[in-house]
Amino acid sequence: MTLFGRDIQPTAAIRGNLQFTHSGLVTATYFINPLGYGLRRSSDKMEVKQAHHALINNLPGGALLLGIQAGLNTIDVLTKMVEGVDLDDCEDYAIEVVGSFERIRDIRPLTRLYLLSIPVGASNSGISALSRMWRGSTSTIDAAALSRADLDEYLEKANETLSRIGGDFDPVPVPAALFQWLWEHYLSRGSVADPVAPTTAGVLDEATAAVFRSAALDEGAQTDSSRRIRPSFVPVVKVVQPDYTYGVSYQSMLTPNSFPYGGMTFPGGSEFLSVLEGLDNATVDWGIRVSTRPAEQVLKSNEQNLRRLGEQMDQRDQEVSFAQNTLMGKAKMLGEYNQHFEVNGGESEVSFTTVIAVGGISRDATLEAVNTLKRRYKRFQIDLTSPIGAQVDLWSMLLPGCPPRRAFDDFAHIVPSDMWAGFVPFTTAEVGDDSGPIIGVNLLSGNFEPIHFGIMEAALHDLSASFAVTGELGSGKSYFLKLMAVLVHDMGGQFLAIDRSQVGEWAHFAASIDNAVVIDLAEPKVSLDPLRLFEPRIAGERTLDSILPLLDLSPTSGPGAAASNLLTAKSIVEHGIRSLRDFYDVVCRLRDTAVHDQDYADLAARLGTVVERVPVLFDATLPPLRLTASATVVRTHKLALPTAEELTSPHLYNRLPLTKRLGTALYELVGVAAREAFLSDNGRFGLLVGDEAHHFTQTQVGAAVTSDFSRDGRKHLAAIGLASHDPGADFQGAAHNLIPNRFVFRQRDETLARNSLEWLGVDLDAAPFLLQILREETSPPTGPGRQVPIQRRGEMFMRDALNRIGRGKVLGPARPDRAEAITSTPVATSDGNALAKQREAVT
Repeated sequence: MTLFGRDIQPTAAIRGNLQFTHSGLVTATYFINPLGYGLRRSSDKMEVKQAHHALINNLPGGALLLGIQAGLNTIDVLTKMVEGVDLDDCEDYAIEVVGSFERIRDIRPLTRLYLLSIPVGASNSGISALSRMWRGSTSTIDAAALSRADLDEYLEKANETLSRIGGDFDPVPVPAALFQWLWEHYLSRGSVADPVAPTTAGVLDEATAAVFRSAALDEGAQTDSSRRIRPSFVPVVKVVQPDYTYGVSYQSMLTPNSFPYGGMTFPGGSEFLSVLEGLDNATVDWGIRVSTRPAEQVLKSNEQNLRRLGEQMDQRDQEVSFAQNTLMGKAKMLGEYNQHFEVNGGESEVSFTTVIAVGGISRDATLEAVNTLKRRYKRFQIDLTSPIGAQVDLWSMLLPGCPPRRAFDDFAHIVPSDMWAGFVPFTTAEVGDDSGPIIGVNLLSGNFEPIHFGIMEAALHDLSASFAVTGELGSGKSYFLKLMAVLVHDMGGQFLAIDRSQVGEWAHFAASIDNAVVIDLAEPKVSLDPLRLFEPRIAGERTLDSILPLLDLSPTSGPGAAASNLLTAKSIVEHGIRSLRDFYDVVCRLRDTAVHDQDYADLAARLGTVVERVPVLFDATLPPLRLTASATVVRTHKLALPTAEELTSPHLYNRLPLTKRLGTALYELVGVAAREAFLSDNGRFGLLVGDEAHHFTQTQVGAAVTSDFSRDGRKHLAAIGLASHDPGADFQGAAHNLIPNRFVFRQRDETLARNSLEWLGVDLDAAPFLLQILREETSPPTGPGRQVPIQRRGEMFMRDALNRIGRGKVLGPARPDRAEAITSTPVATSDGNALAKQREAVT
């Protein structure tokens, strides 16, 4: 049997998000903002369930919930990349955006739109049943004839419903063009003509039935068979659009035949819609039509049903059969069901029909996807069925405003509202920001959506752009840090990176950037003298912060007090102290002339041990460091630095040798210099990048630098990026509490992996399997030489600024020259096919 699409399309007229149907029903349709779910803690997921509980308890009968899968428009994705960036001034980033076009197109990312359509009344348009009969089902309503008062009345009723639901889902009225797009998507579901997801309102503010294309819905795909005698009984609908012959779509409607008898555990066992993502060569939409009954009506109905069961048991009291046991079992179940509503006064009963619509380019592709879904649902103990003869009716259920059909009741299920809320249909595994450069793709959602990280836009949204990274050696930490640094540079910002590697990987990377500055503290060409780096009003304090720990002096000791007195703003001017060398000379002079020469003698002796050894501090002929370059790399590989244990253990710290104290002082000075340069209102974004995070987080000065970047970076267009092997030990204080964006790469050590996931915010008690995924299935080294295949590199877990936790894959720069420059080993040759292999792996 072949039905024509316009016979099924219920819309007569549209005004904004209000739909007027041929049957007289008026609906209001809204975009729904799904709630973050993914890998969040069980307590967070319970809040999501409670939001769905409030939703279902306040929806009117006949409400329709939709989850529509569609392709992302590549141009729209690239548009998000350039938000807030002036491409005329950022030519390098413009090249990156252009290079991303082909990669995004090859990945073919998808998204899921969530919609809610609720009935808000009956039309008073004057189209009676008799006139519809004479004019046919394609009769239209003159949208211009609808009064503003009528529209306001419908909208007011819709707003009342939304008010009861609450603001968790942030409903937004859809534009009139959405109805047209939705119809064309249904007709082309899974075919090459399937339109990409709408991202703009479109040109339609109102419409009539004339905007909807006609199409033939062939249940069973009868036209594909040359046999005319025996009809096809395949549960497939072939949709053909006469004007779009290339857009033939084969679709199959699935619906749950039964749910587990013992119920579905939440969380983890009830979110049955989550398995619809990640199907190859198929598009999957879902729709749920609901109606509810309050607890009072349910209790009254249960009493009547119990009375009928009692009568049946009396009638079969003398009968020898299993019927008596069956009736007793039903009575017990009814008693438990009744008790549930007596105990939970805020409950309601939900009758719902679920349709899962699968579309593909061929019948075989569609049926293969159907069989895949049926296998997936076995783990939920849900039996899916593809009812023959009801395919078109179930297909039409996903149309907003569709009148009730018999199939809707035939495949309906009844559950308490708290159990239905455990389905949590309006959830998302999305992570990242709404805009900004693309750092990778989402692996958890199954749709490969681009992950945007708007590091330079975060301040405009009152969010911190700082981030921290953890992972074992070779897992991708340094690659990611360099990716973020080069993106900041290309978007017009500046960065300072501290390079601890012996091979100088950051220096190698900086060589690909014009006018980059590379500084080696062991062979200095610039000075880090704090008296020359900073303004006079703060230079003295900054010098004390560096010199006193270096000389192992307390601020309250005699020599420490002497240094403090000399480095006040007044004394600096009085003694003409313009550099640390001047400071040393003044101390020596006072040692010889002052009354209390013992304190100055002690101070001079301590300074004398480092004056000639540290030209980067005491050579006044070197020009002071000025952080004005777009890219600055400070090499510290020849500095001796204390371990994390030495920094955190007082007895070990007190015994630190001079070389390690010196290394710590210089390391801190670099961070302080970056703080003074970047945390200023110069209109330019600044990023401080540091590996060996414990040198920033475990010392007093370093912790202050981290805290300042984390707290105030959003006010001054600045951020800090830190990396560590052990977040449990190194990411403490500000690094733990104030840095929102967190990335975890492969960790095969069980203790470090556990620390990493707990730092991320994962509840390992509720999801212990994630520990194995991080250790064994995140960029796993395999094959000869235990190398990570290029298609598996960059896999990671992440938490974004909104505390959403997900799993993704870092792609790296789209520009081949940038991709080559940020490889970790400077001497390694570049694989010219690396990007191509990576793209192929993701797609």
